[in-house]
Amino acid sequence: MRFVISFIFSLGVAFAAPSTIDPGYNCRPGQKCWPTLQEWQQLNHTVDGHLYQTIPWGAPCYANSTYYNAAVCSVVENDYNNSIPRGGYYGQTYWPNWEACGTSGCSLLSSNPEETLYSTCSLGRLATYFVDARNTSHISSALQFAKVHNIRISVKNTGHDFFGRSTVPNSLAIWTHNLKSLDFHQSFTAHNCPSANAQNVGEMGAGVIAGDAYRFFNSHGVDITGGYEESVGIAGGFGQGGGVGDYTTTYGLMVDNAVEFEVITAEGRVKTINECNDPELFWAMRGGGGGTYAILTKYRVQVYPSVPVHTYNFLATFKDTTNATQQQGLREVLTAHANSQIIWSSQLVTGQVDYSTKGVSFGLVLPYADDGSKLKRATASFFQSMSNLTYVNVLENNYTSFSTYTDYLAFSAIDARATEPAGIFSLLASRLLPRHLFNAPETVDSLVSAVIEGMEKARRLLPLQRTGAQVVLETPLSTPDNNQKTSALPAWREAMWHVIHVGEWYEPLAPTALQKATDGFLEMLEPLKKLSPGGGAYFNEAHYGEPDWEQTFFGANYDRLLEIKNQYDPTHIFDCYKCVGWRGEKE
Repeated sequence: MRFVISFIFSLGVAFAAPSTIDPGYNCRPGQKCWPTLQEWQQLNHTVDGHLYQTIPWGAPCYANSTYYNAAVCSVVENDYNNSIPRGGYYGQTYWPNWEACGTSGCSLLSSNPEETLYSTCSLGRLATYFVDARNTSHISSALQFAKVHNIRISVKNTGHDFFGRSTVPNSLAIWTHNLKSLDFHQSFTAHNCPSANAQNVGEMGAGVIAGDAYRFFNSHGVDITGGYEESVGIAGGFGQGGGVGDYTTTYGLMVDNAVEFEVITAEGRVKTINECNDPELFWAMRGGGGGTYAILTKYRVQVYPSVPVHTYNFLATFKDTTNATQQQGLREVLTAHANSQIIWSSQLVTGQVDYSTKGVSFGLVLPYADDGSKLKRATASFFQSMSNLTYVNVLENNYTSFSTYTDYLAFSAIDARATEPAGIFSLLASRLLPRHLFNAPETVDSLVSAVIEGMEKARRLLPLQRTGAQVVLETPLSTPDNNQKTSALPAWREAMWHVIHVGEWYEPLAPTALQKATDGFLEMLEPLKKLSPGGGAYFNEAHYGEPDWEQTFFGANYDRLLEIKNQYDPTHIFDCYKCVGWRGEKE
């Protein structure tokens, strides 16, 4: 169910002439340049009736809203914290930070969706209109319309974006969520590119979410290098900005496995790109971020024969929870983890560990064709040491094996709902930590201290909220990309830890409190940055306020990426927050 107003009159839309001048794409509602009702009707006819006026998902629950509807509201309330049905509505984002604009929005209280968060319902940051794209012509028509009328374009699938890049106020959005085709090619012939022909290639439409992809490909006896949370749209920003998950240590980032893309260029042309056809554009879209160079409609990717998935689970609480910097239990576990990392990485062990000032949860993963023995050997020393800690209450310390990845999904989905709940406010700060930090006791101690210092700072900044650090082991150490076939951040190739400081809360913070938290989360990265000079952070899971974002998110690739951006999108119709070529303060 979507809460929309559609327009029914039919006219036509003409293609705009090619241009190399950036007009700004800054026309807004109420200005003379804004399209008339007849012109919007014109576009609606061109896209087969799939143009809609945006109505926030929470609107039916606001009694003073034009769209109030008690029956529809009950459906919204029921689905509000469930990430999968949530992603099926345009008028929302996974984190309501990016629905709201300042102190205005239309969200509900995640802990009790019967309560509204704002006095009145407003669009906030959501687009004014959106095209529910069902084919490539709908996207081309939307692009041409935006060019003619100088309107900003935004691109969205599920809204699972920590930067809010898929929501842009006063824009015409292209919603790719219903481009859901899935196919499997046991023998794949690339478009005009014999060198890219391959066995076992998966194909996904831009709107496919991870869980659907995992189940489809697993039914064909293969698995895809997707992510952790199954509601994520993996062909969009995830699959173009890097893409990390349980197979990353074994097969590399998702962009390492990209074979071919179908895209719509800034001119509105449909192209199939690969290492032979538009190789520069293909390279840029293999790690340089989504929504920047062209709009992806199909993603063709190498997939791999299915193997069992083995897990190691350790869950514990700390006996002293007063101050993170003084907690002996936290330091002991984190140090043991860091000292084990080189062995784990060499054995391709992956997964993530969630640390808080109250306790720790390990979810280590190894996809491997055995009975789980390899994972047990790799973690045996750590397993034993965790049984004999003085300052830790051990709740779980065990192993579990799953015959397929889809069997594992049923288990991991429960954890994902706890660690990445939908509908709450979120703030991240992250850093990729290189291999050399794990080689000596002195650098391990500095690393542990830097992580703990950040955790304590987050706890002080958001004292009544959910805070902690997530250490992600999903790094592509086995895939060095020596020939630079991808544009992924080079710091990935030496990283052993992807450390994410997390703050989460249920209700909007006062502007001063939010600014203090935002600034504080940036400051807490300084100890980690000092340990990794010239390094970076994962573009999809970083602090949105990062000042040195070009270097931090793209590294040495930025200048080449910008050249490609200017070549394929000279008027910058694709413009997203801190993406390559972002207009930034020049707007």
